[in-house]
This record gives sequence, structure tokens and C-alpha cells, in this order.
Amino acid sequence: MTIRRYQLLSKICLLSSLSILSTSLYASEKTMQEIVDAVNGTPDMASREAGKKVKLRNHAKGFCTSGYFAPNPKLNDELAIPFFDQSKINVTARFSMGGTNPNASDKTAGRFMSLKIDGDKENLNFVTTNSPVFFAGNLDDFFTFQVKVKQGPEGKQWLIDNKPDAKAFFDFVKQLPPSASFANSPYFGVNSFLFTTKNNDIVPGRWIFEPADGVVNLSQVQLAELPDDFLKEELLTRIKHEPAVWNLFIKLAEKDDEINNPTVLWPEDRQRLLVGQVIINGERDNESTIQTCGNSIFNPVLLPKGITPSADPILNARTPAYIESFIRRL
Repeated sequence: MTIRRYQLLSKICLLSSLSILSTSLYASEKTMQEIVDAVNGTPDMASREAGKKVKLRNHAKGFCTSGYFAPNPKLNDELAIPFFDQSKINVTARFSMGGTNPNASDKTAGRFMSLKIDGDKENLNFVTTNSPVFFAGNLDDFFTFQVKVKQGPEGKQWLIDNKPDAKAFFDFVKQLPPSASFANSPYFGVNSFLFTTKNNDIVPGRWIFEPADGVVNLSQVQLAELPDDFLKEELLTRIKHEPAVWNLFIKLAEKDDEINNPTVLWPEDRQRLLVGQVIINGERDNESTIQTCGNSIFNPVLLPKGITPSADPILNARTPAYIESFIRRL
């Protein structure tokens, strides 16, 4: 076994120990192995072993790049999160499409952004999508959704007829146009976290990334003129001339807002706090950690002091599911 393999396994052990604290929060009849099988479309031993051979994964089509995070110093007036006292923090970013097909077309509407913000002593990871609407509020519904969508139109229709949350998701995606760039797409953390205030109170909130250059979508005519692979080249070419920038906000919940169900949207008039800016400029793209970041885990419950996970079962299942998927790709 190589030294690198030992290092990877050591990281898995560390992540596993972190996730044990939250395993009681994702009660489900399904195991993590079954959940990952549903996502990968590997329902039996033969397909599972075939998937391991090709290192099957979700968000298979993607690429990594780099930049930094510039916290908003005024955030200290509201929240007690020492991590954000730093002036500039390295960012590793992975942009991707959904699904297990590494050759998926960029002409679909889904856009995904995962970030690692690595501070001096602590880290903060994000796993986000361009849809604020999630399709399942618990792991059993998540499992059912993944199984049914892989059955094609018949399975999708079953979800529409039997699962209101899945129907709301399909209705949203149906009217969502493809963005012209990863840089011109907003991204949402559909799960809730708990933030510590300056008064030592706890307030629930959700992450929102808004593109500084605004949202730019493609018409069907524009889309038809593009190749199936345009997003990676567009972003990497763009950041050679000017960085891609997002303003990061925390959208705060109010008393009656549902915290632990990612399918429930909060009203638009909820207070938002500006956390800072994500600046993607490719400045460290030649580093090995950036070039291999697609092989790592973006762990959304690896959090700095002052931020803790909510009891959302989807959120608390992410780390063990990512670990299971990661192990299969070793």
C-alpha cells in the first residue's frame, strides 16, 4: 500500500470520527451503503463492483480551481465566529454538473459549486446547488427519489404523483434556464446551520452565494450554438482576465420557520447578513492540492467555532455518505 493511500485512509478515519457525532440525527431505514447505491444507480453486487472499477461518483463531471475568501469585517458586529476575523483565506473550488455521467452535457440547467475555505487553524466547507428547492426532507424520500429518477419518465411521473416535495423540485427545475457561466449562477446551501451571535444567542441560517456580475442565463437559441462542453473553458478563460466573484450571505430564520427540512423555503423578506466575498482567480491552480481536489471530500459539517449543524437529517447524512462514496473510489 502506498504512502498516499495511507494518508487518504487516515483522512477517512478523521472524517468518520467527526461524523459519528451526528449519526443519530439521520434516522432512516436505509443504510449509507444503500443511499450511495441509490445515487450511483448500483442496486446489486454486480453493478456495485462495476461502479468501483470505474470509480463511479455523483457530480462526476467537474473541475477544480482556486482563489480566496475576503470576510466582511462588519460581520463581527453581529456574529461571534473567530474564523471570519482573518483578512484573506485560501479557497479551493470545484464546479460540477449533477449525476454520474462524466460526459454529461453542460446544456442542462443544474450547476453545483463546492468550496473548501482553509483558514489558519479551522476550515469551512460548502456544498451548494443553483436550486434553493430540495427534493426530499428525509433520507427515505431521498432514497426513493434517487431510485425512481433512474427509472426514466415512468419513475419521474410516479414521484410527481406521489411525492409533493419532488413535484415542487421538478416544477422549479423545469422553468430554470441554463446559466451562461458558472460565474453567473447563484448557489444555495439548502440545509440550515446554527450561528452564534455576539450576545451568545443561537440563530439558524442558510448560505446563499450571489454572483457579483449578476445572473446571466442563456436563451434556447444561444444554447443551441454552444458545444456540450463550454462551462469549464468559459470560466477558466474568464478568470485569466478578471476573477469570478460571489457575495456570500447568511439568510436568517425567524421563529416559525422550519429549520430541519430542506424542502421548505423561507420567505424572501428574511434578514440577510453579508459574510464576505468568494473571489475565484485561479492563482493557485498549479498546486497539487488544487489539481487533485476532485478526489477529496467537501465536508459541510467540518465547521469553525461559532457554527454548528442543525438537526436536518439530509445535512447530517452527507458526511457518512461522502465517506462511503470516497472509499469505493480508492
